[in-house]
Amino acid sequence: AKMSVISSMAKIVAAGADYKKAYLTLQEFFEKLRTEPERWGKPFQALLGALDAQLGLNAAAIGGKDSMSGTFLDKDVPPTVISFAIAPLKAEEVISPEFKEAGHPVYRFGPSSVSSYKALKESWEKFHELCKAGKVVAAWAMDAGGEGEAVMKMSFGNSIGFASEPGAVMQFGPAYGDIVAELTEDCDFGGRIGHTTAEPTITIRDESASIAELYALN
Repeated sequence: AKMSVISSMAKIVAAGADYKKAYLTLQEFFEKLRTEPERWGKPFQALLGALDAQLGLNAAAIGGKDSMSGTFLDKDVPPTVISFAIAPLKAEEVISPEFKEAGHPVYRFGPSSVSSYKALKESWEKFHELCKAGKVVAAWAMDAGGEGEAVMKMSFGNSIGFASEPGAVMQFGPAYGDIVAELTEDCDFGGRIGHTTAEPTITIRDESASIAELYALN
């Protein structure tokens, strides 16, 4: 639940919105609780995780839906919490995720750990300043697939490729809260991981694959 809230907030930030103006709505699905403490513990644990993230990010949940009847005979739904974040933003200020132009630097923004809400919020605030300055042209809030998933999916919209920096360490695991962005120019914070290319391929270190091939597998 904590990671779900962080992820939904990061998506709002990647779209160009100010996280300070965001609100949440939560959707939960759990099996019938009956009188078993173990079953009651699952939604209680999720509630604590979601509350921790809300307090840490100063974001209120103003709506939601809970279902605790996800059991049929001997089959239970997987315990699930889905978070949605909403924030006001002018249409012309919305940032879409697809790469826009070859030759642009690509950066990763975010703290080294989501255990620090203060560091996460500071990173989002700096990123939002770049958005307001018009220096962000594409952005993707990272999820379970890390930077590898981000640059691949950002390449699909316009078939603009990506090449990693020689010394960049690319992450392929979960990175909730972090953002990968295509900028119009280099900046003095975040970490540059590569640049966009006219060639429709994704190149990370010594490995390369065409965008068309990756799209067919996606």
